[in-house]
Amino acid sequence: MKKIVTLMVLIVMVVACGKKEQYSEAITQYLAVKDALVLTDPIAAKAAATKFLEVNTNAAITVDLQMIASSDDVDAQRRAFEGLSMKVYDMLKRRGSDSVLYKQFCPMAFNNKGAYWLAAEMEVNNPYFGDEMLHCGSVQEKIGG
Repeated sequence: MKKIVTLMVLIVMVVACGKKEQYSEAITQYLAVKDALVLTDPIAAKAAATKFLEVNTNAAITVDLQMIASSDDVDAQRRAFEGLSMKVYDMLKRRGSDSVLYKQFCPMAFNNKGAYWLAAEMEVNNPYFGDEMLHCGSVQEKIGG
């Protein structure tokens, strides 16, 4: 009986570690999409979203990722990225994050509607405007760490 309990604990630990690594990889891939949009590089955004889809296990973000991965239009990618960002933020708020991330906001995005995104650094590098208004925005919240 003791061996069975030990084995069950070991299985739970292995599964939990796998999910944690997968979760960490998803954050890495999200940040790669963000960085490509900061550079206004729709080809790199497409590639990063495609790679993100390969590790994605969250059905809620699949449509946004597919939109980014299937488009060469940076404006369309940025619109999909807005939805992706809010869903990833909600996921982080529920699960937490081992690494520090920053929720950032640009009030001028999408005709002054405003939009959020997540970043690994405090410095604002705007994925909605790229080099047109690279530093437009502010840090709204620190997550994790």
